Amino acid sequence: MTCWSGSTEFTCAATACNRESGAIPAFDRTSGKGTLTAGNSSPLTDGAAALWVASEAGLARLPAATPRARLVDYEVASVDFREDVVGSEQLMQRVAETYRTIRNNLFRYVLSNLYDFDAQTDAVPFAKLEDIDQYMLRLTTALVADVRKWYDEFAFHRIYHRVNYFCVTELSAFYFDVLKDRLYTFAPRSPGRRSAQTAVETIARALASLLAPICVFTTEEVWKYMPRRPGDPTSVHMTLFPSPESLATDLAPDRISKWQELLGVRENVLKALEAKRNAKEINGSLEARVLLRAGGALGDLLREYERELPALFIVSQVEVAPPVASGDHGSAPGPAAGLQVDVERARGQKCERCWNYSERVGENAEFPTVCERCVAALDEITKIPTP
Repeated sequence: MTCWSGSTEFTCAATACNRESGAIPAFDRTSGKGTLTAGNSSPLTDGAAALWVASEAGLARLPAATPRARLVDYEVASVDFREDVVGSEQLMQRVAETYRTIRNNLFRYVLSNLYDFDAQTDAVPFAKLEDIDQYMLRLTTALVADVRKWYDEFAFHRIYHRVNYFCVTELSAFYFDVLKDRLYTFAPRSPGRRSAQTAVETIARALASLLAPICVFTTEEVWKYMPRRPGDPTSVHMTLFPSPESLATDLAPDRISKWQELLGVRENVLKALEAKRNAKEINGSLEARVLLRAGGALGDLLREYERELPALFIVSQVEVAPPVASGDHGSAPGPAAGLQVDVERARGQKCERCWNYSERVGENAEFPTVCERCVAALDEITKIPTP
C-alpha cells in the first residue's frame, strides 16, 4: 500500500511505525540499530496535516489528527503490503474492532489487576508458579518466537493475525476467564494470586514490546502504567524484543501435552454446561456440579489435576469417577475420547462473596454467609495492616 504525506511518498509498511513527533528513528529493537526514514523526518509529519490513502473510490484524504489516522499503521499490518492492497471503510472497521479487542481484553484487563503488584518484590519464580500459569507462559514463548521471526521477514500481516488469535482465543476466552476467581476472590498476597499476577504481567510486558512498532501510542500509554523492573527505560520504544528464554524455563513436553488434553476435556464440559443452560436446568456455570468418568491414562490425568478442575471449568464442584458401561452416559469425541460428562446442580449453598456453591457455607460464625475458601481469604485480609 502506498501513502502520501504532503509531497513525500512512502510505502506504509509499518517499518516506520508512523512516528508522529519529529525526526524519530525507525529503531530495530532486536539489534539496537536505528535509521531515519523519509528524508530524515517522520513520514506523517513532514510539514503535512493529512494522509492520502488509496481507496476503492480512488485517493482518499485522511486527516492525520483523527483517531482513524492512528489506525493506519495497524491497518497496514493486517494485510500483506507486498501485494496490491486497496483500503476501505470495511477493512478499517475490522481493524478498529481488533484494536479494541487487544486494548480492552488484554491491556485494560491486565492493568486493572496489577494495581497492587510490585514486580520486584511480589513476582513468583517460574518453578513456583501454578501449573496453568507455567503453561500460558510457555504458549507466550512460542508467540514471541513467531513474532520475532516475522518481523525479520517483514511479514507484518502474520504478526497481526497471530497476536489477535492469541489475545482472543488463548487469553480472553480461556486464560483470563479462568483467572478471575484467583484474581478477584483470593487474598491479595496469597501465592495463587501472586502467581496469576506474575504471569499476566510477564505476558503483557512481552506483548507491549512486540506490538510497539504497530500499536505505537497504545503500547506507550500501557508502558507508563506497567509495574517497573530494575533497568526499565521510560519508553517502550527503547526496549528490546523479549527472547523466549527470558519468559519461561522450558516446560517439559509431557506437561504441555497434559494441558492440551485437559483443554480438550474442558471443551466437552463447556458443551455439556451449555446444554444444561439451554434446558433451563442451571442459569450459570457456577450453579453446576460436574461428574467426569474416564479410565486409563485420561482418568489418571483427571485425578492428578482434580483440584484445579473446578477453576478450569468455572464450576463449583467436580468429581472424577471410573467409567460406567451405560447407554445413559455418552462418550466424548475427539482428544477426550472415552470421557463421560454429567452435569447436575451444585450441592450446598451459594457463597455471597465468590458465588461458588459449597456445603460448608455457614460453618464459620464470624463469616456465616461465605464458603471455606473465602473464610481463609478474609482471615488473611483482616490481618493485613491498614496503611
